[in-house]
Amino acid sequence: MKTTLSLALRNVLRNKRRTAITFMAIISGVVSLIIFGGFIEYTFWGLRELTIKTQLGHIQIYKKGYWEKGIAEPNKYLIKDPEAIEKTFSSISDITTVTRRLSFSGLISTQEKTLPCKGIGVVVEKEKQMSDFETIVAGKDLEAAESYGGIVGSELIKALGGKVGDSLTILTTTPEGVINAVDFKVVGIAQTGSQDYDSVFIKLPIEIVQDLLNTTAAEKIIIFLKETKDVEKIASTLKEVIDKNKMDLELKKWSELADFYWKVVGIYHNIFDVIKVIISVIVLFSIANTITMSVYERIREIGTMRAMGTTRARIIALFITEGALMGILGGLLGIFVGILIANIINMSGGIYISPPPGMSKGYVSLILIVPKVIFYAFSSILVVAILSSIYPAYRASRLKVVEALQHI
Repeated sequence: MKTTLSLALRNVLRNKRRTAITFMAIISGVVSLIIFGGFIEYTFWGLRELTIKTQLGHIQIYKKGYWEKGIAEPNKYLIKDPEAIEKTFSSISDITTVTRRLSFSGLISTQEKTLPCKGIGVVVEKEKQMSDFETIVAGKDLEAAESYGGIVGSELIKALGGKVGDSLTILTTTPEGVINAVDFKVVGIAQTGSQDYDSVFIKLPIEIVQDLLNTTAAEKIIIFLKETKDVEKIASTLKEVIDKNKMDLELKKWSELADFYWKVVGIYHNIFDVIKVIISVIVLFSIANTITMSVYERIREIGTMRAMGTTRARIIALFITEGALMGILGGLLGIFVGILIANIINMSGGIYISPPPGMSKGYVSLILIVPKVIFYAFSSILVVAILSSIYPAYRASRLKVVEALQHI
């Protein structure tokens, strides 16, 4: 094995120009996989955190039966004593924030226009963590002292023809079916990035929404964690607490609620698979061509080895080892170059991405350097390098000894 490896390394370095061209193809393939893979990982991270921090939280707590029957009649499945439940869950380690929300659907109007809206009532003091990915484009954020102030989505306020400081009216029905209305002052205009969400979005202090719906209950309790990766562990702990205290509650993790996120993940994975196939084909033909040329140039050498008793299996092993060495050396160089280019892109401010369909603003993408992307890029190229050397190696092993020795 040591002899085969030594011979393979010498043969790889024999024709430096051809080997360099092959290495360039391998390095380009690895770099492309690392850069595009890192771009995708950053996109997934950004969309995940946007989804969690503007809409879902890490974990949501509901009254038991909400997801079976409460979707159609949410007012019948409200949590009656949310403050006590918040205190119970706040003591669990790795939980940073526990807050309640109360949502509603209704109509919002100025003196001239009326449009449908979807509003949420929030605990203002705890809302900062939910606002990380919201951008206040005019006015200011909610403040506890602003008892009847509210935030309106940028697309909704544009459609209404309103501005900061205007007084708007919300009309909805209470759980008892009574029509009720409330006025509030627009203190800020927000942009979340989702055009559809911004076209219906209203955020008010939960006290206003409770007055509007004539209730002291909450629809759900939202829990935030220190790290998104701890969701499974904390969800199991919460289930144990709920069962132990016989609470009439159920929970949902963000991953069970983020349908749009998973659709985007699926699309990007399909795109990445296509790019991987294209890069693999380029690398495959590059290495196959190099080894085929090497076989042609070394026909007499192969014939001599066979005449000296070298088996066909040993010839095959030699050429496959050459392919593997090209994959390993080129892959390691590709990792170094890929990380270097990724850091240069990140230090230069990232890549600006125009607003995707359905989004109201673009974003700056960085390249996340994560071990799984690097391992995937290296292992993919190595497998392709080995596969591309199999056929040339087989051809070399099938050369007839006499004809090979007579080859000029």
